[in-house]
Amino acid sequence: MKRPEDLAMWKAEVRELAKKVEEVTGNTITAGSLSAAIKEVNDKRRALQRIAAACTADPAPISGKDRLLATQVAFYDDVPRFTQMVNALADELDQRVAAGEGVAPKGTKRILVTGTPMALPNWKIHDIIEKAGAVVVGEEMCTGSRYYQDLVSEDGTTLDEMIDAVAEKYLDINCACFTTNKGRIDDVVRMAKEYEADGVIDLALQFCGLYEMESHGIETAVREAGLPVLKITTDYSMEDVGQLSTRVEAFLEML
Repeated sequence: MKRPEDLAMWKAEVRELAKKVEEVTGNTITAGSLSAAIKEVNDKRRALQRIAAACTADPAPISGKDRLLATQVAFYDDVPRFTQMVNALADELDQRVAAGEGVAPKGTKRILVTGTPMALPNWKIHDIIEKAGAVVVGEEMCTGSRYYQDLVSEDGTTLDEMIDAVAEKYLDINCACFTTNKGRIDDVVRMAKEYEADGVIDLALQFCGLYEMESHGIETAVREAGLPVLKITTDYSMEDVGQLSTRVEAFLEML
């Protein structure tokens, strides 16, 4: 939950983590080092935000699968190098948008995907959707907008203020682990409108109970917003690709 008492407990846990990091690495976390790290990772998020913003254009200048891969790489690549390369990609995408160039023709069906995060090398659903003739324009996922849409505040001047800012940023993520979680439902509807999606696909990996439990609320909210929604439950294997392709193609024909 995200009540004031929950935030206080979470801040205490983050401080325990900071102590453990110092113990394991032998490094001391200072106001200067943490301030620099916050800025460095925020810059990475800003670069990913640029790519996301480009995908509000029609035609979309990059495929959803390529954009997902970039986000997946963000979790393990060297941060300054990643930021530099993603900003270069964003510059190219801005040029493509200005020229009206896209990975698919203008008017191609646009899909927003939400639900369980997709860790590298899982891009099965994006591949199915885009081979069926649509384009994935956004992900309301932890391997999507939740990862980069909000920044850690850079206003802190003391170490305590900066640790608080880190804790506040991460508790504010609308993961399905939270209850109540109206924020996630609101994000799905907001993103569907911002990206001018024609439909929403709600994805859950098998046995991912948190996202399964939220699927009804997501479906209700999306339909009330006037958009079709397709619920998919799958796993990491490729055994159901044929079945899922048939379902996705039927969904796209309905849009």
